[in-house]
Amino acid sequence: MVKKTNVIEWKNAAPDDILWVYPYEDIRWGSVVVVKESEVAVFMRDGKIYDVLQPGRHVLTTQNLPLLTRAFRFLAGYGETPFKARVVFVSLKQFQGKFGTKLRLRLSPRASWMTEMQTYGTFWYRIADPVLFLTQIAGTQPHFTSEDVTNFLRSYFNEVIIQELSKYSVLEVQTKLEDIVMDMKAGSLYDSFRQKGLELIDVKFQGVSFPYLEKLEREDPTYGVALMSALQSGDEARVLETVKVVESMRALGKAGGAAMGAGLVAIPYLFGGQPYQQPPQQPYQQAYQQPPQPPQQPSKSGAPDDELGKIKKKLEMLKELYEDGLITEEEYKAKKKKLLEEML
Repeated sequence: MVKKTNVIEWKNAAPDDILWVYPYEDIRWGSVVVVKESEVAVFMRDGKIYDVLQPGRHVLTTQNLPLLTRAFRFLAGYGETPFKARVVFVSLKQFQGKFGTKLRLRLSPRASWMTEMQTYGTFWYRIADPVLFLTQIAGTQPHFTSEDVTNFLRSYFNEVIIQELSKYSVLEVQTKLEDIVMDMKAGSLYDSFRQKGLELIDVKFQGVSFPYLEKLEREDPTYGVALMSALQSGDEARVLETVKVVESMRALGKAGGAAMGAGLVAIPYLFGGQPYQQPPQQPYQQAYQQPPQPPQQPSKSGAPDDELGKIKKKLEMLKELYEDGLITEEEYKAKKKKLLEEML
């Protein structure tokens, strides 16, 4: 009677399967392990990795499982059959993964304002070191599947991308995204994958968006378009000036129209900038003029009421800017002192 040989083989692997665990842990000496091209078979016991079989047809003997055999001499007795072991088949093919991240970035290197950024894309990778891969990712898990590993890799990639992109500002991302991605692929991102036994082959960003800035661009083109234009052109000075205006107006009364236009003149003065110059009026604008205003009566301080009102309004605006954290305490005190001197 011919004794039936036990064959251990990964059959019907799906294109996206990264690994497969042989469902039985009772392994017999003399069993045949069939390892196909682009995969390896890893033998584990008690969470520890011992031997790795390369592509080919292997009859399990003490000669081709030397490390596991040595362990049995101390743990389970030499030559015992069946012996306890876990066989994990790991694919070495190239795989594709999707990523999508959401994070907050500074508008520019010198700006303290933050905004939301969303990205999505595709990355390609393969398992370069099966032993390190299993040790770092799956070795300590009692049960794991190809889907578990895929989910882990997606989360891990998102985490690394967020860490790397957080080092940059919106202005830098807008003007040199391609260089940033190239640096990450060849540097920190590649090294992070290598530490897990993986080789990062390529990364493609298919979408980068800034929801708040895009909403501002749609709802308030006067400032939103200017801000996006400054970010895309890499003009940090214009970015800082525009953001100060926008945030100041929103903090003051959340008013649009004339109030926002007036703020564009006032705010640069408060920050020591240059006043905004209105463009030359068109003929239809010149035809409409405000009626003459009666002369202002001097106030007790000797300044006309409208001048006094403007200074008071500036003081109120300055205080709100300070309370909202848009200017420092030193800036607040200095500008307040200057305005009070003008009033007196």
